[in-house]
Amino acid sequence: MRIVAISVFFVVSVLTPPAAGTAATGFAAARRANTFPTQLAGRWTRTVTKADVKRTGGYGIPAGTVCTLTIKNGGVAHLHTTTVGDFDGSLAQAGPDRVHILLGLSDPDLYQWRVSGSLLTFTKLKDTVGDRKAVMEGIWKRK
Repeated sequence: MRIVAISVFFVVSVLTPPAAGTAATGFAAARRANTFPTQLAGRWTRTVTKADVKRTGGYGIPAGTVCTLTIKNGGVAHLHTTTVGDFDGSLAQAGPDRVHILLGLSDPDLYQWRVSGSLLTFTKLKDTVGDRKAVMEGIWKRK
């Protein structure tokens, strides 16, 4: 009888939605945490300009670098640059229109994104890495 009571408690607590104003738990929280904006999926390209490098304080990414960012559904990403190599990682959703860009660096960052037609715009909200800002912040074109 004791095992049945514990089992019923577990099933009820996992399947019962949280009360208003409380955090989601169990399977519902896991489902929401794994959502990723499908608009970001695709292959995007941009060229780093001299103004990008100057504005961001970048020093390891030269102006003229062509960057290709491939984002898969779910956030897995690959960045190819014509001057400094390739980086594998991911983009992690941090809000309705915000992501953390996790490509080669562990320093914390936060970018706002917007897709309009065939253009993706990343706007830095928080990032202390000049080279990442020079590459990521700006307008990307869908390839």
